[in-house]
Formats: sequence, structure tokens, C-alpha cells
Amino acid sequence: MTRRNFHVAVIGGGIGGLCLAQRLRKANISVSVYERDEAATIRAQGYRIHIDPQGSRALHESLPEHLWNTFEASCGVFHDGFTVITDQLCERQRRPLHAAATGVIERHRSVNRVILRAVLQTGLEDILHCGKRFLRYEEDPSGPVVAHFQDGSCAVADILVAADGVHSNVRKQYLPDAEPTDTGVIGIRGKVLLTAEVSALAPSQLVEGPVMITPPEPCSLFMVMWKQLPRVESAVPSLQLEKLSGVNEDYLILAMGGRPAYFAIPTDTTSVNKALLKEVLRRTVSGWHSDLRRLVEMIDDDEISLNKFYSSPNVAAWKPTQITLLGDAIHSMTPYRGIGGNIALRDAALLGLRLEEARRGGKSVIAAITEYEAAMHRYGFAAVQDSLRAMEQFTKKPAESAR
Repeated sequence: MTRRNFHVAVIGGGIGGLCLAQRLRKANISVSVYERDEAATIRAQGYRIHIDPQGSRALHESLPEHLWNTFEASCGVFHDGFTVITDQLCERQRRPLHAAATGVIERHRSVNRVILRAVLQTGLEDILHCGKRFLRYEEDPSGPVVAHFQDGSCAVADILVAADGVHSNVRKQYLPDAEPTDTGVIGIRGKVLLTAEVSALAPSQLVEGPVMITPPEPCSLFMVMWKQLPRVESAVPSLQLEKLSGVNEDYLILAMGGRPAYFAIPTDTTSVNKALLKEVLRRTVSGWHSDLRRLVEMIDDDEISLNKFYSSPNVAAWKPTQITLLGDAIHSMTPYRGIGGNIALRDAALLGLRLEEARRGGKSVIAAITEYEAAMHRYGFAAVQDSLRAMEQFTKKPAESAR
């Protein structure tokens, strides 16, 4: 079989786009990544992320051995319990959050997002182009795709991959009917450094895993700890993480979810500042247990952020071309199942595998993309619906008798 050479342009340098780039490089496929941020480390990366067995498998398949070892060494403490409690700290339900996974590779992990992105960027410095805000593409069915950027530059590729997130400009042009919808639910998130005082105030169930607090009102508060393992220090020098802020901190994450009308803030959240968000949190927990109220007060105003939750429609399968999509660019989902990042990693590993098969001459590029999209459509949109159901469960007002 004749090897085929082609070049892939990835629009978006989040974890999905970077994972794909790593997988393609591993297969000796030419690839470039175009990221809108002016620098690779400029974006606020959020906090701890749960990597499940499918995400772990995707990373293992995509990363070279030394980076996989670095990733594994940098993971933090992971506990798989999940507890639902009331706003007065009464336990409602306790169970494992996920099915047991004890494999060496395919298991659950907890990692700092800053560390994960640093791992994924390593070795890609020569092909990661920052400050490239995608505007549009031109497609020639018999030739390359040309991507145009806001700075007037362009990129020519045989395959264009949209990995540019929920507001993907590639998707807007390629699949306008696949635009995600605003669920009407928002998340107000903050963190508190994990001092001895904070540990004493936090619900005791947090030592076994995440906790969801469900008051009688139509909102919920998700809490989870990020704690590093001692061995993480061995991974820090190789990634030069001392240049990044917050990577050596243990902390408690608090994420309040609900609808703007309940929180008494404008539906157009662009005018909502951090001080107002802090006041919303304070007002929402005013009748809750005193320990929870004190934890909310400890949140630094600068650490508070607001996110709208979007959910993608289950669009019908489209005709595959030399343009394809992964992650939130095609199947954006609410955070209530905590699987969006893992699905993006699964996309990246699968697309990389199919393109490697095409490079080896076993199939055409279009056949490879067809196979990838058929599988991605099935598992990706199933995850969207699962996440949407979970959001509805935790933002509806429970029956008074359940308290």
C-alpha cells in the first residue's frame, strides 16, 4: 500500500486540539495548531479536571511515552465517592460516582487543568501558532482548504479540524444548524485555598469524593477538592510549571448552578461583575449551614467566574468532507456529568487513529473522516443528552418532602 502524505490544520489549542496534534505527530502526520490566544499560557484554564478511563486511554494512545509518564506523575488525589447532601449538611445519598476502573491505563484520575495543558503543549512549540483568530475558510473539493485569520494571514491544509470550542467559528460556517443552545442555566464558580481551617469547615464527605449540595430551591452547589500527590514535584521541573500561577496550590472548588431569574441577575450576564456574583452567592446560601456560609465568604472575589451552559442539538449526520470537528465545537454539553473534556480527548485519539490509517494507505482521507464522524456522532451526542438530564435534575426544585 502507498503511504499518503497530507497536512492537518487544527483550529483551537484547547485540550482536544492539542491531544489531536500529539496523536498526529506520533503517527508522523504533518500538523499545525492555530490558537486565538496571544500566548499559550494566557488563558485562565480553570481548576481540577476529572480524567475518566476513556480520557486516560485517549491520552495514553496520543502522547509519547515520556509525556504520558509526566502526565501520570502530575495527577492528584482521586476519590470516587459521590455524596448528595442538603444545605444543612444532612446526607441524602452516597454512592460511587463512576463504575470501578482498576486498570493501569484505563482508570480515573484527577489533574490540574494548567498542568494538563502544559503536558499537551510540550513538544508542539514549533507548530503551535498563537494569536490566530479564525475568521473563515475557503474549500476546494479537489484541492486544499484555506483558513483565514483576523491578522490577515492564512493557512493551507488538506484537512481542517474545528477544535475551537462551543462558539466555534468553523462550525458556524460549516454546520450552521448545529449551533448550541443556551440552556438558561449558569454556573458561578470560585475556589478557596485548602487550609486547615477550610478543611475543618468543608463537608466531611469530601474526603471520599465530590459533594453536591441540594437545597429546596432550584439550584445546587458542587464541591470538590484538588490535592496534589507528593510525587507531583518530580514532574514540575520538566514542564517549567514554576512559571505558571497556582499549580502548587491545594484548593476547594465551589460551583453554584441555577437560572439567572432565581439568582435575580440579568439574563444578559455580560453586565454582571465579580462583586455582584459574590453577593449572589452570599444571598443564595444565607439560610444554609453556617460552615457553608463561611466557606462562601472565604472565596476571593478575583477567583469568582460565571459561565453560561450550552447544549448542542442532535443534528442529523452530514456528508463528510475534508473538514471535521471535535469536542465542544460539535457536541457541547453541560458540565453536570463532568465528561466533556474526556469526550474531546476520545474524539482526538479516534480521529488521529483513523487519519493514521489513511496515511498508511489503507483508506482514503474521506473514508477515515467518515468512520470517525459516525462513531463520534453516536457517543458524543449520547453524552450531550446524559449531561443535559443531569443538569435538569440538579436545577429543578425538589419536592418539599425530600428535604
